[in-house]
Amino acid sequence: MLTPQELRQAHFKAVAGYGLMGLTWTPEPAPKEVAFAAIDKAIELSAKPVLLNVGELYGPDWANLRLAREYFANRPGYREKVIVSCKGCVDLKTLTPKGDRASVIASVENSVREFGGPIDIFEPARIDTKLAGSNPYAAETFDTLVEFIHKGVIGAISLSEVNAEQIRALDDKYHDYIACVEVELSLFSPHILSDGVADICNERGLPILCYSPLCRGFLTGAIKSANDMKDGDFRKALKKFSGDAFEHNMQLPRFLQKEIVDKRNDGTTLSQIALAWIVSLNAKYPNTRFIPLPGGSSTRRVEENLSFKQLTEQELAKIDKFLENFEVVGDRYETI
Repeated sequence: MLTPQELRQAHFKAVAGYGLMGLTWTPEPAPKEVAFAAIDKAIELSAKPVLLNVGELYGPDWANLRLAREYFANRPGYREKVIVSCKGCVDLKTLTPKGDRASVIASVENSVREFGGPIDIFEPARIDTKLAGSNPYAAETFDTLVEFIHKGVIGAISLSEVNAEQIRALDDKYHDYIACVEVELSLFSPHILSDGVADICNERGLPILCYSPLCRGFLTGAIKSANDMKDGDFRKALKKFSGDAFEHNMQLPRFLQKEIVDKRNDGTTLSQIALAWIVSLNAKYPNTRFIPLPGGSSTRRVEENLSFKQLTEQELAKIDKFLENFEVVGDRYETI
């Protein structure tokens, strides 16, 4: 297993990752053969070890971890081609953070058992603020994870859904054990560029895994009305995807389609433009690495998401100008 520092450097060499959440945490999980083919495609398209993101909470009965275990059991030698990052440390029924020592031990041991072996990177999905009290984080959570690193059960720690203060404090104490930071980033949710998160990651040399880079499908072109979302889809409960807010927010993908995609006329898709915008940030923040973490439950979608395009300076300027005058209605997890 790679060391935390080696895992951090591996992130700097990566172009993108692949999130497995959508394969199991959905009203209609992908059939096994379809899921396996999608993972195959993600590995095939990456010249370097691809970053695979799994989760203890991504579906009932550890469905996501069991899918990954079965995949690698059916693909001898493939485990060495990937870096696996696993989210955990939450109550699997209420999805509330559980950062106490006993819960962290249970989460790691359950995840490793269901995955079928050591996990490269483990990340508490959220900071247990109740346990932390007035402190930026609960040391109990991360001290326990360090013990698992020393035992060879996990390779490193990823910080997840953290603010700038938490990153600074955690990196001060656990720098030698932290491989990366995972936070949401998309054209719809560029908050980390202004709230200090990107700045502190750049200052400390911490790679940034950008989850939901396509804003839960908003930036794929697949959603044109609220009716495109099936019953049971959690997005229907979010303000961003509902009523007048939905119609307002559609201005962004429509702008990108009309002013960037259509004017290229070269087969580039809306998703590829959205992902290219994230990758373009690497030029502005030279000491970190922005790594989009798209999903995709079909080989076609995975190939689209991992076939990156580069935006021109003129296209970037046009997008930046639009964003200056556009305000999204509905926060990331704001419900109706």
